[in-house]
Amino acid sequence: MNVKKNEGVLQEQICKVITNIGGRIKYKKEVGFPARLYYYLSKKEPVINIEAYFLGERFAVIIGNNMRKGKNMFNSSGYRIIVCDSVADFERQFNEFKENKLREA
Repeated sequence: MNVKKNEGVLQEQICKVITNIGGRIKYKKEVGFPARLYYYLSKKEPVINIEAYFLGERFAVIIGNNMRKGKNMFNSSGYRIIVCDSVADFERQFNEFKENKLREA
């Protein structure tokens, strides 16, 4: 399976984790052929894969190793950024995020 296909599958699994506990997806990166062709031609591929809300706070999910690029783009916009390369990695970080949010509430 190619990398882009894996990214799409992982993105869908992460979206399910978020929505199963009441989170809301605002944006998810398109990964189909038309989107990949557009990104290739325009050289404007989005960094974030998912933008979502949980308990009123927005956060972004970046799949892969784009931490430096992601931090540069989103630090100033108030995002909590989760960088992951597997569902287990995402769940671990997301559980920490949930615990922090619930402690604050």
